[in-house]
Order: sequence, then structure tokens, then C-alpha cells
Amino acid sequence: MFEVGLLNQLWRRLREEECGFSLRLIIVVAVALSCAACKPAGEASNDLSPGAGDVAIKNAGLSAEVEEEIQVFCGDCHRMPNPASFPKSAWRDEVRRGFEFYYTSARNDLKIPKQSDVAQYFVSRAPERFDAKKAEPLSDEWLARFEKQELSIPDVSSPATSHVAVVDLGLPLGRGIVFSDMAAGGVYFSEITTQHRASDKLIKLGQLSNPAGVHVVDINEDGLQDLVVAELGSFLPEDHQRGKVVALIQSKEEPGTFQQHVLIEGIGRVASVESADFNQDGLTDLLVAEFGWRTTGSVFILRREKSDSPFGSWKKETIDPRQGAIHLPVYDFNNDGFPDFVSLISQHHEKLDLMLNDGQGAFKRVSVYEAPCPSYGSSGIKLIDVNKDGRMDIVYSNGDSFDSFVLKPFHGVKWFENVGDEKFIEHQVGYLPGVHRALPGDL
Repeated sequence: MFEVGLLNQLWRRLREEECGFSLRLIIVVAVALSCAACKPAGEASNDLSPGAGDVAIKNAGLSAEVEEEIQVFCGDCHRMPNPASFPKSAWRDEVRRGFEFYYTSARNDLKIPKQSDVAQYFVSRAPERFDAKKAEPLSDEWLARFEKQELSIPDVSSPATSHVAVVDLGLPLGRGIVFSDMAAGGVYFSEITTQHRASDKLIKLGQLSNPAGVHVVDINEDGLQDLVVAELGSFLPEDHQRGKVVALIQSKEEPGTFQQHVLIEGIGRVASVESADFNQDGLTDLLVAEFGWRTTGSVFILRREKSDSPFGSWKKETIDPRQGAIHLPVYDFNNDGFPDFVSLISQHHEKLDLMLNDGQGAFKRVSVYEAPCPSYGSSGIKLIDVNKDGRMDIVYSNGDSFDSFVLKPFHGVKWFENVGDEKFIEHQVGYLPGVHRALPGDL
């Protein structure tokens, strides 16, 4: 049994403005649940985030020389970790893992301090514990406006839903919910009925190993909507070459059925895929978030080249060699006719970048946000014009706790206001430890 959505999301009946349809899917890790921690509209706030000012100046019994060595070693490939980002009880494990990361990187160019000194440095400065803000419960009257509907995947007792979206696949399937299960491997579709409910009859569109994101696009340009699936290649995080980008091509002869074709394989774990004609040559390209893990991963474009093959010939072109890419939503931010995209890179990078397309195959990187510590837990982004000023903004969540299993009081939801000239202003919406994704909707 699963609840429609990532991590216990709800199926919401809402007004669909564009199509006059009264259903919308919204992920409820949302902001309404943390309203007690919300800041006034327009006020940027990081008061719970572990910034540089949160480091207690406390003597750890180490010499100034040793402390400088620790800061150089621990802050070389990412921001220096802030002691306030974990409680005292977690720091020894975090330090141990940090040393493992360095040894497995095959680097030998840094002077390595004693692990015990590094642990002492962070433990002595860390808080005893985290006290998460308590959110006020929502009123029964407000909750009564919504209805939760559950769907069951036949023969799957322990589902692991990895993607949910409302899509329109055209006749005969029509409008419905597409979702994937990263453990059982299936990609499913549930029709939205005239009663504004999801049909209990699930249609299995494809079977992979560990699918993550699913993107709808007419990949072979035959007038039928297809699906492009990000294949992780493993349920648990690993460095391997079993990732894939797989197309589920809707049959021209039997619309509503899909044939599976691998577009690229032998890569790291793939989290999501987007599409656009990035070089304006009339052919649809694919933008791939190859999350990877520690030593694998990148952001790359699969450029479609002219070919007699009905599924195209694809050339891989790396845009960003960093691992940890989660989402890469596409939008023409500078209105020059060439699709740009926003890149969310997690792992130890914790970066939100605007990637501006020059139309010649290169992208200019503009930093939107760099989290104050390398364990910030970036988990998702969504593009939307929040304040209806005609400029596309970014909704961002950080709540990934699967590396350390520590719920942090600075987990939550932000939005970045696009004020023009490649500049964004940060606004903290609310705090919610463990938040996985926040999708905006008019509740």
C-alpha cells in the first residue's frame, strides 16, 4: 500500500486553472505543515541554519597550528563543515566518514591531521542536541477540505515510490498519475476519472530495475507522448556503471502500450531527465542528472543527432563533472531563445546554480545559493513564479537525512526570488526536518 506521492504525499482535489480540471497533485511535505515556523512574507532568514557566526569560539585543547591544519583539510573541496550542523553525539561518525571520503578519493595532496584531533575540534564546538521547532497543528476544518486516496501496487508489499506526477499521455490513456517504484522497478499509470479520483486500475507502462524520475516528451516526434526514465541501477547509493536513460516509446500501432529502448547505459545512478532543444537545431535533446554517489556522477546533455534510426542517435556532452545532481528544471531565464536550466547539486557541494545557455554548446554558471555547510541536505527544487511578477522563481527544499539519520532544525523550504539581472533573493518559508520535496499549489 502506498500513499500517492513521495514520502507519504497526499492526493489533493484542487482547482486546475489551466485546464479547468479540479484535480492537482501536490506534495505535502509542504509548507502549511510548518507554518508555526514561518517568517513574514518577503523576509529572508537563515536564523536556524548553521552559518559561520554559529561556530562557538571555544578552545578544544588544540594548538592554533593544528586547528589551522584541520580547517585546511576539512574545507578544501567544499565549505568548511560547521560544528553547529550536527550534535556532539554525531560528530565522531561524521569525522570518520569524512576521512573515508578522502582516502577513497585517491588524493594525497593534503596534510592529514590526526582523526582524533579533528573529532575533538568539532565535538568541543557542537551543540549538545538539536531542539526542533514544534509546528502548530492544522485545524480540523482546514483538513476536512481534503481527501486522501490510497492506491495499491499488485504483488508489491513494500513499495518505494520515487516519482509522482500528473500527466496527459493522450488518447487512449488520457490524463492521470504516473509514478515509479525504485525497489520493484515498475512504472505505472492511474487514470484520473470523471469523478476526479485516481482509478484503482493501474496500468504498468514499463519494467526497469530501479527507476527514479520520469519525464514525458514525444522523443521520436511521432505525435504520441513517450516517457524518458532515469534508471538508478541500484536501490542503495553506490558507485557503479549500471545507471541508464531509458525511453518508453508509445506504440503507433497500439497507442497506450509502450516499448522500452535504452538511450544510454554504463553510467552512474541517474536521478532525473529533462528535455529541450538546447542548440535550436530542431532536434530534442535530453538533460541528464547523473547523481552517481562519491566518485561517479555528472550533469550531461544527450544531444540528438540526425539519424535514420526512429529513436535517434545520441551524443553525450558533459556540462558539469560534479556528482550529486538531483533536479535540472529548464526555462529560458534571459529570454534569448535558448533554453537555460537550474541545477541543484547535493552531496558535499550543496549548490544551486543557474546555467545560462549561450546557444553554442556552452553554459555560463551563475551561483544562486551555496548552503552554509556540506551536510545541508538539499533535496529538491521546482520552478514557479511565486509572486506573479513575470519572473521565474525557484522553490527549494533541504531535508535529506539518509546520510546521517539526524533530523536537523534548519531543514525546511525556501524560495529564491528572481529580481532580474541574474540575481535572486533568498526567503525562508518554514522549517520542517526531513522535508523531501515541496511543490507549490493554490490550497
